[in-house]
Amino acid sequence: MEQRADEPTAAALLEQLGDIAHRLSASHDLDETLQLITDLGEGYLDGCDGVSLMLIGPRRTITSPAYSSQVAYDSDQAQYKTDQGPCLDALREHQTVIIDDLETETRWPDYRELALKLGVRSMISFRLFAHEDTMGALDFYSASPHAFDAYSQTFGQVFASHAGVALKAAITEAGLAQAIHTRDVIGQAKGILMERHGVRADAAFDQLRRLSQRHHRRLRDLAEDIVTTGEIPMPD
Repeated sequence: MEQRADEPTAAALLEQLGDIAHRLSASHDLDETLQLITDLGEGYLDGCDGVSLMLIGPRRTITSPAYSSQVAYDSDQAQYKTDQGPCLDALREHQTVIIDDLETETRWPDYRELALKLGVRSMISFRLFAHEDTMGALDFYSASPHAFDAYSQTFGQVFASHAGVALKAAITEAGLAQAIHTRDVIGQAKGILMERHGVRADAAFDQLRRLSQRHHRRLRDLAEDIVTTGEIPMPD
């Protein structure tokens, strides 16, 4: 495989992967682990404009409890609406799925129409698993065609492996059913903050966490109130 001019050296690549593994292993809270996976994914993969994480919940339901950008979340919702798309295929068929350019893609026609309206042009989706148990899919989006090359695929696969191990440990500690429900509610509350304040997903999550600390309330309970009432508590 020919090396790109801007491609990291082997030593730099190992250092990046080591940093990812260290940061994921240091996070024991499920909420933080999920958000960290999507934020790190977008930050480390060149050309990426958003990352989402699909999880399989009780009764095989699929949700997107964490995402790094609104377009990533909206694209996942388009796949749920049409029951088709590359991320669902990666999850269901246990394989990596790549779209070089959605403009010329012939698979998933209903999803393709919605995704193009969102500005999605290329994607890569990895099965998320640990010890052969499929937990979901990790999905990378770009507004540019041909954003993900062979290097991106290799790096993304290793990153997804690290993420799967970290997520498995966090879910086991939190309990799957409650974890999925909690993250779905937090994801909805985060979306409300993103829309109201025009901030990115990581900033919205940080705001939720600060509000939780200042009001001495559990993050889950605060998110439930925001989703139910549509009202965001004052910082003080």
